[in-house]
Amino acid sequence: MIPVALIVEPGSTPSSVMTTLDMFSIASRYPEAKDCRVDLLSSSGGTVQLAPAVRVETQAMPDSLESYAAVILPGFFAEDVASLIGQLQSVWQPAIARLRALRPGTLAAASCYGTFVLAESGLLDGRRATTTWWLQAAFRQRYPKVDLDADLALADGGNVITAGAMTAHTDLSLHVLRRLYGAVLARNVGGIMLVDGARTSQRPFMALQRTFADPLIQEAADWMAQHCVTSLSTQALAAALHVSYRTLHRRFNSAAGMPPLAYLQALRVEHAKELLESTRMSLEQIVEKIGYSDVSAFRRLFARTAGLSPAQYRQRFKRPFDGKNRASDSRD
Repeated sequence: MIPVALIVEPGSTPSSVMTTLDMFSIASRYPEAKDCRVDLLSSSGGTVQLAPAVRVETQAMPDSLESYAAVILPGFFAEDVASLIGQLQSVWQPAIARLRALRPGTLAAASCYGTFVLAESGLLDGRRATTTWWLQAAFRQRYPKVDLDADLALADGGNVITAGAMTAHTDLSLHVLRRLYGAVLARNVGGIMLVDGARTSQRPFMALQRTFADPLIQEAADWMAQHCVTSLSTQALAAALHVSYRTLHRRFNSAAGMPPLAYLQALRVEHAKELLESTRMSLEQIVEKIGYSDVSAFRRLFARTAGLSPAQYRQRFKRPFDGKNRASDSRD
């Protein structure tokens, strides 16, 4: 018997919990995984409410997880960073304590906010990891010893595996199966689930931050969004906000993690994404419309920011059009 622990607490995302249970149930149909068993554990045992309409029955977490070959942590819901940290310091403390005492060789895996639980235990220190992309700055600040690469959809750090936001838990579960039972079994399960584990990056899904607590930075972001298709200078931006550019640069970099002009470039990429998704405009037309002058340079900027070329992005995310569902120009 190869037992696997799936640790849940109130608010764990139903999709990640059910995905793990479904994939391991499918795996158990194959001879190489017939001895597979998943124990659904929680700190107090009994019924755990994941969402208003979803409850699961759990066993009380044992004092030690040493009998398990793998421990999986799902994502969970939190309104903001403060709420997330509050849950780490309360609800998830029993799991964190047991993770700290995990025997060497036990596989530990987590996705989305569950990666914060794994990081709290110290198991990710010095290891390559990923997390949900929109909280990468908070993760990096709280866990400086972790080798974080939030561009990755999945990171294998040896005995620790992490995955990014929400549906990346599917990739995580598949990879745990691969580690426990081999590539053939994982391929069979992936075929039934229509999951190939080929998603490598979160970058195409990343969205630019648009709201900020600092009123000056919010005003600057709004002003740039309104003027991003025109030629702008640092002096014009500072003058419009009645502040020195040095002050603006310092506060903007602190709030957004990038200087104002880099944010402006990111706004142009976001605008280009919208046009690639919703229109048949050629890349040359899009570049002109968003106020960029060099098509080749913008193509490189787009690929660096989105992780895909404009043509690849359009192919992957284009919306249905009336008539023929294709872009008018495939040269991008």
